[in-house]
Amino acid sequence: MNDQARPGSLDPRTRVRHGRERERQIALALRDQVGLPILDASEFEDKERKVDRWIAYPTGKVALQIKYREVGEDLLFEVYDKWFDWNHQYNKLGRDMFGDAKEYAVLLADRKTVVMVPTQLAKDTVAKMVDEARTNGFTVKGLYSSTLRYYAHGLKLELKVQKDPGDGRQKMVAYIPASYFVAEAQAKVYTVHLPHEWKKG
Repeated sequence: MNDQARPGSLDPRTRVRHGRERERQIALALRDQVGLPILDASEFEDKERKVDRWIAYPTGKVALQIKYREVGEDLLFEVYDKWFDWNHQYNKLGRDMFGDAKEYAVLLADRKTVVMVPTQLAKDTVAKMVDEARTNGFTVKGLYSSTLRYYAHGLKLELKVQKDPGDGRQKMVAYIPASYFVAEAQAKVYTVHLPHEWKKG
């Protein structure tokens, strides 16, 4: 699960509880409305392998990670959970850059469109952006953030070094429009209907 709402707006336990409920609703919608053979993942698979659910295709199971947006249409990918500088020994890779998930299922902010994206395509795209920033520097440097603006298919992708609103640590996040993956002809798009109420507690 990867809640892509504003991370500092709620305490961590509440955010996790809300995220779990939204994740459950997305998984049920993909199973019951779209017809995907969705299976639950174990606690170990979730925590250690970063797998939220499985899609049990006849050819084999595919590991799925579920994300959602509350605002905007960009897909957010955590590149570094902690980032200090290039090649810094204390950099910590973000959860989207490792783990066993083969597909991302991302609910967009309209709360009815789910975009299915191959994780390898997302990682390869992020790698190109990171290489560009490392080689040529960031496009925009502000007081609290640095941004690389990267263009593909006429779309603007961004790689940002920014402060986490929750605890202030510096992290690196990639913002990639969902339409980029559609333009790459490697995204599947589904329409679902979710309950209006979903926040627990």
